[in-house]
Amino acid sequence: MGYELDWSVLLTYKQLLIDGFVMTLKLSIIGIFFSFIIGSILGLARVSKNFFISLLATYYLEFFRNIPLIVQMFFIYFSFTLTDSFPWLETFGNSIGVENHNEFFSALIALITYTSTYIAEALRGGIQSLPKGQLEASKTLGMNYVQSTFLIILPQAMKIVWGPITSQFLNLIKNSSLAMTIGVAELTFQTQEIDSLTFRGFEAATAVTLIYLFLTLMTSLIMKIIDNYALVKTSSKGGAVR
Repeated sequence: MGYELDWSVLLTYKQLLIDGFVMTLKLSIIGIFFSFIIGSILGLARVSKNFFISLLATYYLEFFRNIPLIVQMFFIYFSFTLTDSFPWLETFGNSIGVENHNEFFSALIALITYTSTYIAEALRGGIQSLPKGQLEASKTLGMNYVQSTFLIILPQAMKIVWGPITSQFLNLIKNSSLAMTIGVAELTFQTQEIDSLTFRGFEAATAVTLIYLFLTLMTSLIMKIIDNYALVKTSSKGGAVR
């Protein structure tokens, strides 16, 4: 006897999908924000002229980049009770509607540390691909190293690596599904819940596949809009100079 599809199960348990979608959004948005900031700092540190800063950044990148993400999640979750060590996380968790604080922040920290390493390496490659005379030219205009980095080097490097950074943001969204292994009720977790309650795994898996596809496509679109906006701003400034 063949398998008969019953899509009505998705309407019956739609709240589980909604809750999972919201949880995945929280992990993704916060994770993207902090992984970009930390990755940018690490990328700049990686190319720093200070030997010790560059060395520390290199050790950080090599350590977290070479440990599987799921292992990092397990290590953080089973080794620390984050809310005991950092009580403010509980307050922050309550403010964003998270109940299982230790599970959520263990997954979030692992996502941030893992993704930030790849963003840092992408940015390092972008910076090192720029002509060597950029810094020297900016110095002749009276800029110091910090001004040159943030006003000249970083904007150009970001333009080069925007595509790879977008890919890392998409990977973070997809990798958030691993949070189910430590009890975070995100989309994949809720899919398993629907399957266990109804034995309708195909319908639940189809729904979550489409939701992940929606999330990643929307993220790509937003990044493309930002990229186009930055290009227009750069072109207008260039036109003003000419």
